[in-house]
Amino acid sequence: MKRSLSIGLVSLFAMALISGCGLTSTPTALTSQIVARTVDPNGLSQVESALLGVSNDHSYQVKAGMTVAAGHYLRRISYYGYVSLPGFVSMDETIGGVDYQIYQMNNFAYAKTGGKWSPIQPITDLTPWTSMLALLHSHPPRVVYTLPQQTLVSWPCYVYQFRANDLNTSLTKLGAKGKLIAHQALYTVYVDVKDGKLRQIQVQSTVGVPGLGTASLESTELLFNYNKIVPMSAPSDLMTQIELP
Repeated sequence: MKRSLSIGLVSLFAMALISGCGLTSTPTALTSQIVARTVDPNGLSQVESALLGVSNDHSYQVKAGMTVAAGHYLRRISYYGYVSLPGFVSMDETIGGVDYQIYQMNNFAYAKTGGKWSPIQPITDLTPWTSMLALLHSHPPRVVYTLPQQTLVSWPCYVYQFRANDLNTSLTKLGAKGKLIAHQALYTVYVDVKDGKLRQIQVQSTVGVPGLGTASLESTELLFNYNKIVPMSAPSDLMTQIELP
């Protein structure tokens, strides 16, 4: 039986760290960055332009992390790898201290852990900018702020921040089915100064977790190397395992 796995943030549009149960968000206690920020009347259009600027790109690399914390409960997830649209994924992922290797070529999708490859449900939401654009169009933020410019690695970036309402994000843990419904979240979007493309998305929110109370959710997704050549060969041990009788 295939297991369900998701790579994306959160956007973000992200993936879950909590076992299969309905989670209802509480839009209070969102963490705000304590930095100088100003209302930007053109901020929304700038963010939309950055998202549209990558909508025709065919590949990218991603480095991301997410943390869910509630009292003594703490769960972390991180992943790093390649995506080539429409359906190729090569990713190294860690969930709660357990390492996974992901390989997907369209509907051919496998995850490796403990030295063994197992089939998984293909990951279909591979364009986080599409989900973000849909959110902005259906529930545009009332106010968009500009924060001081920051440099991510070697990329100078404009920084925009806003709260988004009525966001429904399905978050799926490896081997379990669950949903998190976040009605409000704080988004920080980084736009490359040089080419105007989306560079990073950060999300901060709170969620109600049965048995745990209120949990904080933080995620960061860095996107880079758009339209570069992606290594697409299947891992040799995966092909060997499949070919064995």
